[in-house]
Parts: sequence; structure tokens; C-alpha cells
Amino acid sequence: MRRYLIAACCALAFPALAQHAETEATYAKADIPKAVAAVADCDTNPDSIMRERFANGWLWKWPCPSNHANQLEAHIFSIDKEGKDAKRMRFPTPHKGERAWLGELSNTEFFPAAHEFTHLFVDLENKDICRTEARWIARNPMKPELVFWRETKDCDGKKNWRVLRNKKG
Repeated sequence: MRRYLIAACCALAFPALAQHAETEATYAKADIPKAVAAVADCDTNPDSIMRERFANGWLWKWPCPSNHANQLEAHIFSIDKEGKDAKRMRFPTPHKGERAWLGELSNTEFFPAAHEFTHLFVDLENKDICRTEARWIARNPMKPELVFWRETKDCDGKKNWRVLRNKKG
């Protein structure tokens, strides 16, 4: 009876593990595809990076230099599972000039089914804008659409929010 229980557990667990391996993976430093590393442009040499299934392709998450308040990542998209056609994603902001795009997101949450990225950035040294929160929908991975952006001088994020973008629907 014990053998049958073990066999039944294995039969249920292994397909789930195989499915997980098909949707996401961790790449050790020695296994990171060269094409992905070439576009990361983060001045880091991480011990590992993550890859997830996203929008008929793959999203690669490359850790960038960070601090105690912010975990920064570059997001790289490829159609090829091994990253041969990798391109770095850029995220529009409501600002102009050199602040019009973000190359890295901070403290990101990623929702693959909704194609949604969130961003929370805290800059304790900036007296004008200490905290920024944003959200993008990336129906086309190389053209994320900014749907929400707000910022405040209050580093705790409790008051004085200024909403610069709030696209409904």
C-alpha cells in the first residue's frame, strides 16, 4: 500500500514540476545567455537571473545596483526561450527629457496574465519627490503603456500625493 501512495504522489507532483519548469527558470551566472547579458546595461554581474513566460515570449529579470529602499531590475524581453533576440524594455513616465523613460523598475511586482508591471521607488535624498508609484500594461512587451503614476514628498506615502497619470479602463 505504501508503494502505491508514493507512486500516486509522484504521478501528481512531476507533471506540476515540469509545467513550472516550462514557465519560469533561474539561470546561474555561468548559464546566463550572452544575448541577454549584452542588453542588460546595469553594471552588475549577478550570481543568477530569473526568466518567466510572458506575452508569447520570455521576460528576463536582471538585478541592477540597488540600495536599502529599492531593489532595481532591468526587464529584458525575448521571443526565443534562450534569449537570442533579447531586447531591453523601457517604461515611459509622465515626464519629459531624460526622465521620460525608465530603464529599470524598482520593487517591481509583475503580473503575467494581466501583462502588468508595478513600480515603487523611494528616494530619501530628494526633497521634491521622495516616493513614486507607477503601473504599466505591456500588451506589446516592447511598448509598455503607462496607466498610473503618482508621486509625493512624503517618504512614508501617507499624504500629499500628486497624480500625474490615471488612465481608466
